Amino acid sequence: MGYIKLSNFMVTKSYPIFRQFQASAARDLLYLQAEIVHLESEFQKVSKSDRDTDEGDERHLYAFEWWHLSQSENRGLGGEQWAIALEIRRKLREYYTSLQQYNQVSSLNRPKDSEVRTLREWIESPHLGGGCGFIGRDLGGFVQPSAYDARYEGDFVRPVESPGEDDFLSQFLSGPFLKLFHKFWYRHKTPAPLDPESQSGPGNKSSLYYYSDEHIHATIGVIGTVASSLTPMISIIVLYVIHSVKIRLGLVCVFTFIFSLVLALATKARRIEIFAATAAFASVQVVFVGSVGNSSGSP
Repeated sequence: MGYIKLSNFMVTKSYPIFRQFQASAARDLLYLQAEIVHLESEFQKVSKSDRDTDEGDERHLYAFEWWHLSQSENRGLGGEQWAIALEIRRKLREYYTSLQQYNQVSSLNRPKDSEVRTLREWIESPHLGGGCGFIGRDLGGFVQPSAYDARYEGDFVRPVESPGEDDFLSQFLSGPFLKLFHKFWYRHKTPAPLDPESQSGPGNKSSLYYYSDEHIHATIGVIGTVASSLTPMISIIVLYVIHSVKIRLGLVCVFTFIFSLVLALATKARRIEIFAATAAFASVQVVFVGSVGNSSGSP
């Protein structure tokens, strides 16, 4: 139960999702920044005071000679300026480390909204095999919202990459289409057990059905490949059958649009890559139309 059960679910079902605490991290950086600004202000005051001393006082040399500054406390001159400089050094290291960590965490993968919802529902629902019985402030949800509450959407990270792509086609096939498929196929599936450590049986069946990520994304890959391959093949066949040049040119525009749409929906290609591939595809069609036209017109 509890954290052990949740951690096992995260690992075995590929749901390693955690809070990022962006607001808290940004607030901590602001505090560190404020401390450094305050120290800088104090340093400017002390250093100006030391510079304004008489020429017979070695403190006016601090701005020009490091050794006297670093030994000022040992030489009975207070050493306030050097102490502030060392504190600024320490704070800067802490500040830069925090900045780097913030950047690293912000660069982590984002989970899909559906993954966060599934994890939240599993934690809260005994009939899904969850119901971990949390009573703390973090996941209990009694005193304050749970760490996975819907209000924190956008503040989650996934330290490991989600399996498969995250394009529109993958989202559709692994989301609405899979739900529709499950309505007809669930009778052939065995639900996940309520307690994996107990013996299987009618009383140990949950309402959660698990579909292998490998099978889902392999199927999506096949569908995406077939869709990407069919567009050029169909365009060549249709352009070969049609003899009217005007209709051919219109079909070139139609197939070019369909090709670019398939690339945008079935892949995560960048705009420049889609533009280049679409231009190449259109060029091939135009060359084909010209060659077919010349062949048909030859004796």
